[in-house]
Amino acid sequence: MTHRLSQVLTSVLLLSGSLNAMAENMKFGYVNAARVYSESQTAQQIEQNLQKEFANQQQKINALQQENNQIREKLVSGSLKANDKQKLETKLVQNRMAVAKFLEDYNLRRNEEFAALQQNANAIVRRLAEQEHFDLIVQEAVFVRAQYDITERVIKLLDGR
Repeated sequence: MTHRLSQVLTSVLLLSGSLNAMAENMKFGYVNAARVYSESQTAQQIEQNLQKEFANQQQKINALQQENNQIREKLVSGSLKANDKQKLETKLVQNRMAVAKFLEDYNLRRNEEFAALQQNANAIVRRLAEQEHFDLIVQEAVFVRAQYDITERVIKLLDGR
């Protein structure tokens, strides 16, 4: 029994030593995707283009929201006839639906654009991994030493700098 325990401990020690040696020979990288999507010129250009594309609709939505505020004030005042109150409540629901539709359209379009950006960023990460012989590149981690962070390089490559 003691002999068997000794063999197991020896095996564990040898295995841990070889794992350490393997880890020392591995090359790791980390990409902060949130930074890529917020700091890259490409992402900022996408945001600007979306703002231009949806500017007219955004103005209409702002007007609807102001109208909704006025409607709510009238409804709270309690001085409306039942028929007028019902019309205002219906208008409020219609306005809210219009705002929700706008947000849905905007988010759908934004997701389309950022999906393309994500594909480009992932292709750059794969190319970096192959060219520089990375063994592992991760996008999420609890803690990362600065020496492993390749986010800035990915941003520069994505922006063509």
